[in-house]
Amino acid sequence: MRLILGLAVVGLFVCACGGGGGMSTPSDPTQNAAPKLVQMNTFQTIGTAFGINSPVKFKSNTQAGDTIWVVATLSDFAGVHTISVTDTQGNTYTALDQENDGVPATQTVAHFYAANIRGDSATPDTVTVVWSNENYKGVLIAEISGTTQAPLAAHRGNIQDGLAGGSNNVTSGPMNVTSAQTPALLVALSMNASGGVSDTGGSGFGGPAAGSGMTQVATFWDWGANLATLVTGSVTSAESVSSVFNAPDVDSYITVAAVFH
Repeated sequence: MRLILGLAVVGLFVCACGGGGGMSTPSDPTQNAAPKLVQMNTFQTIGTAFGINSPVKFKSNTQAGDTIWVVATLSDFAGVHTISVTDTQGNTYTALDQENDGVPATQTVAHFYAANIRGDSATPDTVTVVWSNENYKGVLIAEISGTTQAPLAAHRGNIQDGLAGGSNNVTSGPMNVTSAQTPALLVALSMNASGGVSDTGGSGFGGPAAGSGMTQVATFWDWGANLATLVTGSVTSAESVSSVFNAPDVDSYITVAAVFH
């Protein structure tokens, strides 16, 4: 991710994260720090297996006042699906961008967020993506600490079909962040929507790698290869920000990104 103000490039956010299925880092309530990713978890159907609603449980208790970001994907070969999100805390989820690629990739990626969450006192929160019966479903849930009560600074979604392999050529597109919205955390997910294997064919390649200035957190959604990549970056001043990824080969990519402060 390049964060550009004039000719200055902002430094990187370093996330103490695990890969694959999830990570958890306890937040420090005594530290007046920038927003950070504290835990995540993922779900996916097995290949062409169909499923309806998709619950995913956090591995640790969430904290009151934090933000939850949810990314969901499914096949849109049969058409565009209506998607919504609920959880066991009763938090309200707002839809951000739903990118429906249709042909050639026949895949949708959408993202949502819940602000100023209630938090858990006993059992960790379970987030459920509500959608109709379909295959190639995947869900990411992520908790972000250190956010304000109205945390959303910016968001984008982008589809790039037939993109050749290369560095920093997969992007969410620019998002403007004001100084009043900093410090902030950018979270972005990019999916190789025509990679791996599928019932309509796939290139066999996996998801894109983190581009310049991005911190790669994890890869997941394995349909012949891990097709999704999660990255983060910090925003410390008024900037036009964009996540960037490196495409492994000629494929279609769907990217969603949000900035929380």
